[in-house]
Amino acid sequence: MDDQDEFLAAVRGVLHQAGFDESAVGTEGVHVIQHARGVMVGWMPEDLRTLPSRRRGARRNRSSEHPGLPGLRRAFGLALAAAFRAAEFTVETRGDEWLLVINPTHKPSL
Repeated sequence: MDDQDEFLAAVRGVLHQAGFDESAVGTEGVHVIQHARGVMVGWMPEDLRTLPSRRRGARRNRSSEHPGLPGLRRAFGLALAAAFRAAEFTVETRGDEWLLVINPTHKPSL
């Protein structure tokens, strides 16, 4: 098991201790995605998965508003951040639904 796998297991352990279960790929719920600097953790709600996505060209609407439940999304993000900070992890917010849990062994290349 390498360092990234151990870090990913530690992140999943914090989620489990905080009462969050990781969802299966393609379903609504909590998702964990590996990132170059650590692990992204977030909530992929059903309403966002079903929206059509643009693959090419400029975005016509740059609205940052997500449909429905903004208070729940905010509370979820705060609960996740609190759980990781209580476990002494460093986190950064990434948009409204994602946190980047930073791997302390990450060495940025210059």
